Amino acid sequence: MLIVPVGSSVSFPNADPIFHNVFSLSRVKKFDLGYYPAGQTRVVKFDAPGVVQVYCHLHPNMYAAIVVVPNRWYARPAEDGTFSLKGIPPGKYHIVTWHMSAGFFRRQVEVPANGAVNLDMNIPLRSEDRGR
Repeated sequence: MLIVPVGSSVSFPNADPIFHNVFSLSRVKKFDLGYYPAGQTRVVKFDAPGVVQVYCHLHPNMYAAIVVVPNRWYARPAEDGTFSLKGIPPGKYHIVTWHMSAGFFRRQVEVPANGAVNLDMNIPLRSEDRGR
């Protein structure tokens, strides 16, 4: 999983001795990079927020999720599930979390002018989805 802000470009290098064909059918960003050999790289720019599921035509076990976020305030949780966002101006915001098996969850939070906000986001997972 990779998190990038809108407008970012992501490169897809091929370091394997065989061809790859990286593609996405996601509504947020559809692309097909075609077959390309070892040592070559293809680049894709992500212009809209959302989750982009990425696959390879030749390797069904290859998968990536690119989470394109609308601003510079984002985080990937640590192993223990904690996260921190810094430098957010005071105000009311919607915080959005995403898990590849459980989907999207939204909460409203008010950031004060001083101090911190503690927020719990509980994502319901089946036992077979834990650790993904």
